Amino acid sequence: MTSKKPAAAGRKTVAKSTAGPRVIDGVSLIRLPMERNKPSRPAALYQGKAPQPREVIEFTLENGVTYQGEVSEAIEVNGEVMVEFARSLKVVTKK
Repeated sequence: MTSKKPAAAGRKTVAKSTAGPRVIDGVSLIRLPMERNKPSRPAALYQGKAPQPREVIEFTLENGVTYQGEVSEAIEVNGEVMVEFARSLKVVTKK
């Protein structure tokens, strides 16, 4: 009698992308939630196409500082996009 292992239900194999982060222009940052006495986190606002969760995006603000962050959630309505991040934003230093 041979024993068979059951198939792993719900598992997906995802190949890691070697591509760099997606660069987005025209980003402004806000803080969420905007409620008194609650910890807040940054969110990015821009016009364009919404990134996918776990995608890494990079953007430069008007002050010249470049940030990178992993997308937690993105909402797009009529071309306006709001992106929330999974972790803290990382400042990117230019070489």
